[in-house]
Amino acid sequence: MAHLAVDSRGYPVIATVERSPQEVNFGSINERRKLALAAFDWCAVCGLPFADELRWQTVFQEGPLPNGVISGEAPVHEVCALYAAQVCPYLFSPNSRLGDEARKGTVRDPVVRFVGFESTSAVTAHESGLQPGTYTLHFEHRGQADEFSYRTPEEIRERFADVLVREKDLPVSDAEGVLVRLFNRLDDEDEGDVVTGAALAAGAAFAKDIFKVQGLGAFEGKQYPVVAGLLLKGTEQEIREFSAGSRDEAYSVIGPWVLERAGSFPVPLQRWRTRGESMVRRPAPRPPEGPGRNVAKNAPCPCGSGRKARRCHPSGISAN
Repeated sequence: MAHLAVDSRGYPVIATVERSPQEVNFGSINERRKLALAAFDWCAVCGLPFADELRWQTVFQEGPLPNGVISGEAPVHEVCALYAAQVCPYLFSPNSRLGDEARKGTVRDPVVRFVGFESTSAVTAHESGLQPGTYTLHFEHRGQADEFSYRTPEEIRERFADVLVREKDLPVSDAEGVLVRLFNRLDDEDEGDVVTGAALAAGAAFAKDIFKVQGLGAFEGKQYPVVAGLLLKGTEQEIREFSAGSRDEAYSVIGPWVLERAGSFPVPLQRWRTRGESMVRRPAPRPPEGPGRNVAKNAPCPCGSGRKARRCHPSGISAN
């Protein structure tokens, strides 16, 4: 967590919370930041990629779990879950209570259960049952592979020590490194919003109801779907020219990131981009060549078959 900014007390400012240089609210989850976590497949505590590691979630039910488990919280690395269990007041003590307005007075379960999943299969916008009109992002996980439970943090310290010994540096490309740095800084201007914009451009703008999500209404109408369309269907040259010409630091690297991740996007982002395929207009094809266009009907067909154009491609051949 050495890359994270720290608050006035010296605590690392975890990736998912509201922040500014003046104040950090560890009790508030920021939906705009959750969108970036979902799009780039980053941990909600350290803000770094998962690579091939399990995605860990707190689970508030006993016994066997269904194949797909949905949570309103973004997943974390195992080492980050174990860290949070020892420093988060709510996860630390069996008698702790939540203090935010929506969940005020909620008491922590006597036993905290963390479950590790193989993949995040989808991220969708859900309307709150308690607050109609309020949408939040929910993460669906599949492939339960491991878990641990505890009553007090003392019970997990041995596991934490073992995981720390096995901890390795995570692979981060130059482009992604810039996004990580921008996302985890304390800044008066954007609170990570510049990276939220980059996530929308990478394809999150195609997610259903995305601009209804709490805090994302401010992004609606700012041409993010247009930029996302360019990054979805533009040529490599067009994408590189877009990023090279941008004054926005996150936009300047989102093009290279999309190009380097082509074919291996995080699953939720790939699903959004697939949805975008039907939403983005393809460039109009150039007029076909052939009889009645600019090729005489008795001339050799442009396809190179050696046959006459009127016999081979009577409707013409697209120049594309």
